[in-house]
Amino acid sequence: MSFFGKKDKRTPYEIAREQSRFISSQVRQEKRQLDRQINQSDREIQRLSNDIRKHAMANNKDALRTLAKAVVKIKHDKSNLYAAKANLDTIDNAVKTQCTNVKITGVMQTSGEIAHSLSELMKVEQFQGISEQFSKELIKMGIMSEMMNEAVDGAMDNNDLEEETDEEVNRVLDEILAGKVGQLPSVAASQTVTLPTVDVDSEEDEMEKRLQALRS
Repeated sequence: MSFFGKKDKRTPYEIAREQSRFISSQVRQEKRQLDRQINQSDREIQRLSNDIRKHAMANNKDALRTLAKAVVKIKHDKSNLYAAKANLDTIDNAVKTQCTNVKITGVMQTSGEIAHSLSELMKVEQFQGISEQFSKELIKMGIMSEMMNEAVDGAMDNNDLEEETDEEVNRVLDEILAGKVGQLPSVAASQTVTLPTVDVDSEEDEMEKRLQALRS
């Protein structure tokens, strides 16, 4: 009996197939989580849209902008979730293709396509952990090199934060209110009108909590 353990008698294709199955399993798991987050985002957008319509009736413009900014943030996050799904599919399909190549040629080739998709995933905070795990597995498989991995890690430093622009906020309000933003009733200075009291700062804090819950 060898003190160094048994030698792996599997062929390169068998090893690659097992590693490919592991990555595919992880991809499916991540995509299920993404689908749940997307559905949750849709529900939150619908709830905020209903609130926007209510505040529009009361001409509470400060609350309208606060709620619209929250919708813009959620839509940004939702767009990132769809992009993450596409990148996960790219990684999964590319690994399967490389596995087929190993079966034919017995050699694994490096893939710039996978490295690019991983670098894009790295820009989404919640995928940084799984991206690092994928990187280690892909380096072991020979699909990625250490140099490619450094480029993927560098993507975290170039993650530009998206800000809600006035144009986006106005567009959201226009969509939800069916183009009637410019028709909101105006209150003359001489009129005394009692509007529902809304703590805008408190509402912003609540929106931020909900956005954090969607991202977690």
